[in-house]
Amino acid sequence: MGAGVLFAWCADGRVACPEPTSHRVGYGGGDMIAAYIGLLLSAVVCVLMFSLAYKASNGYRTSRYQSMMRYGKETQSMQDRQDLYRFGLTQPLRRDRSSWQTAGLSFGTMALIGSSALWFGPAVGQGGLSVIGFGLPILALFYICVSGSLAEIASAMPTAGSLSHASIVLGGVQWGRRTGWFHAAGHLVMLALFIGGCAYLTDSVAAWYFGYSSSVFSFICLAALIAVAQAACLQWGASWLGWLHGAGIWLQLLIGGLVIGAVIWLLWPDSYSAALLYQFDAAGFIEHVRPESYLIGLLLLMKLFLGMDGAAAGAEETLEPRVRVPWAIYLSTAYTYIGGLIMLTVVSLAVASAYGSGALLHTVMGAFGASSIALIAETAIASWGGAGFIILFVAVSLWTSGLQSMTVAARVMYSLARDESIPCSRWIGRVTTGGRITPHGSWAAAALALLLLTGAQLWWSNEMFIGLLAAAIVLMHIAYGIPIGLRLREMFRRRPSQRGGRREEKEGIWQDAPWHLGEWSGPVNAISFCWLGLTAALAVAFLSFDAAIAAMGLGLLLTMYETWVYMRARAGSRSSETRKLN
Repeated sequence: MGAGVLFAWCADGRVACPEPTSHRVGYGGGDMIAAYIGLLLSAVVCVLMFSLAYKASNGYRTSRYQSMMRYGKETQSMQDRQDLYRFGLTQPLRRDRSSWQTAGLSFGTMALIGSSALWFGPAVGQGGLSVIGFGLPILALFYICVSGSLAEIASAMPTAGSLSHASIVLGGVQWGRRTGWFHAAGHLVMLALFIGGCAYLTDSVAAWYFGYSSSVFSFICLAALIAVAQAACLQWGASWLGWLHGAGIWLQLLIGGLVIGAVIWLLWPDSYSAALLYQFDAAGFIEHVRPESYLIGLLLLMKLFLGMDGAAAGAEETLEPRVRVPWAIYLSTAYTYIGGLIMLTVVSLAVASAYGSGALLHTVMGAFGASSIALIAETAIASWGGAGFIILFVAVSLWTSGLQSMTVAARVMYSLARDESIPCSRWIGRVTTGGRITPHGSWAAAALALLLLTGAQLWWSNEMFIGLLAAAIVLMHIAYGIPIGLRLREMFRRRPSQRGGRREEKEGIWQDAPWHLGEWSGPVNAISFCWLGLTAALAVAFLSFDAAIAAMGLGLLLTMYETWVYMRARAGSRSSETRKLN
């Protein structure tokens, strides 16, 4: 968003060509010390990333897992099929996804470009530029731990519903169903967020181009058209869908590179100091940012890391998923942080250099909720040149991320349907003779996402994107936290003298996993669990209390469904007993 705003306003003549930032803002010794601390924090994140990756590589060499890839893809496919048999599952799906295509599910669902376009402006408007300098590394520091925990689970549970199946193994069927419901709901909310962002941006630009007035009706109609196009693509484009998921990574990298290159070309050789990112000043550099505003800025940037588990949804369609899927989860998180830090740092300094201090920067960066997307469209209209192409790229990126998010949601629902844990299980869980998931799950995901988006529009109006983001954070963090918490409980219960039976079977699942962190697993899981719980509570407190209501409402629906399942099973058992007596 920042780049589009910068290009349009400069081209429109609303601001003069930028003067060197160093002429406008003074820096003291304290500012430089803060900058060094921020750079040190970024270095700590990089050290953690490399350390966990090195530990996981050692875990691969010490595990009992033996790769069959050296004997050919058919042999490896037989081993993957055998891994599913261990969990009582068959292999109805085709295994034809590459590592790159699987990684595209995680990378696309996190949506570096789409998430930056939607939340960069509001995050900086709330937390100042230091939300990039300090905030983004802090988020990465903890989400790298979360990705490590999820990668371990995906390596041990090579299924489309790895989180729910891990919860079943560690806590029983009820915990597995709860995890699956919150997981599916979180991805559906993120799908609604992508569809809504793409529709709002497209509606604003189309209204200017075709001369009509934007309204709730036009927004919903465009959202329905986008959702139908994505579901139709999943139905009739199955043969090239994997290629599209892999191409989505290149698309986001291309857009990020264009933004960075265009900003440097536009402002070079202007001099602006990176110390701006470490001053804890509000957006206009007039006063220091308040702690609560800074927290809101951090929460908004969390969307950059939500959906890192997307690769796990394609595990049953990926060759050697116990190795490739966890690396896709982990590396997608790491690369999103690195790419996001570089792009948002350049854009932040460019925006600060162009607007300087004062109310103008507040106007540009302070847009919140739907107003943020409207500002993107306004800048495209003001300068339909380079900025216009960036807006088109952002819209395409949002559409592609929505497609990948719908793919993940459909496969999570497929996993639940196969376990008979959701209504209409037989309809959603069907597989074609060619080994493809039927499009029923995709159409169901599209319909549910549209229903959520319409409800959010009616309930929150212009703040619907904030409400949806808060709900996504809470639901996804609960889904991530349940299996991680159950595994921590299992670790605390473990005693060296206790061997054999169920406990040994559970330990064997993790020992056989080729991607594991060894003795680091306990501390990493503990950090992840505490982070997920804390930030879910902060999202409720600072973004929207309605997110807690949504989570409780989902829990109520789940309780009603479980009661219905229990009553139906009880009625069936009574009928069978009556037939036996007769």
